[in-house]
Amino acid sequence: MSCFSTMPTIPVWYSMDDKILIKAHLKGDKSAFEVLVKKHQASVGRLSYSIMKSDQGVSDIVQEVFLSVFRGLSKFRGDAAFKTWLYKITVHETMRYLKKRKRWNSLIDKDRSITDASEVSLFVFDHKTSPEHLVLDNQKKSLIHDAMKKLSDNHRIVLHLHYQEDLSVQEISEILEIPVGSVKSRLHYARIQLKELLSPFFESSSSHQGEQHVL
Repeated sequence: MSCFSTMPTIPVWYSMDDKILIKAHLKGDKSAFEVLVKKHQASVGRLSYSIMKSDQGVSDIVQEVFLSVFRGLSKFRGDAAFKTWLYKITVHETMRYLKKRKRWNSLIDKDRSITDASEVSLFVFDHKTSPEHLVLDNQKKSLIHDAMKKLSDNHRIVLHLHYQEDLSVQEISEILEIPVGSVKSRLHYARIQLKELLSPFFESSSSHQGEQHVL
């Protein structure tokens, strides 16, 4: 029987502190690491997907990420949040996968329609701090998804980390190993580009619905 079947309900284990789980794991509690995986595997998958622009290979990357975490957790000093360290590993593993795929030239990055919302990296923007304030119906989900894929890797990744994963500029700086100023610059220009990509839709919507301030 899988040990997951005896684990606490989702609201309980999801609220468990990462530091406590790490300590329990290092003391030999095998279920503690499984809880860490369950807590973070979805966000690791989303981040990997946002870099890949496809779900092809994401499940393999997620496995590699947590294998790396398992091997390195005893050396994790806790200077940064576990999530920051985890996302840094995710970025590195995803980029390594992309380089391998390019080198082997064995996989083709195909644009395809994804209907499972759990596989799509969606972005909910705060209308007070960003240019887009969207009601996430199916049409707008598709528009955001398509627009995000048109952004450069650098701009797409910082948007995902900041808005989807709710990370600070400082945390993103640590994950991507770039200066804080570079993160701020990328966020600024990413917002501008995304607004430009989405503006035709909003202009069309406002012409049918009257004066609306959606940007």
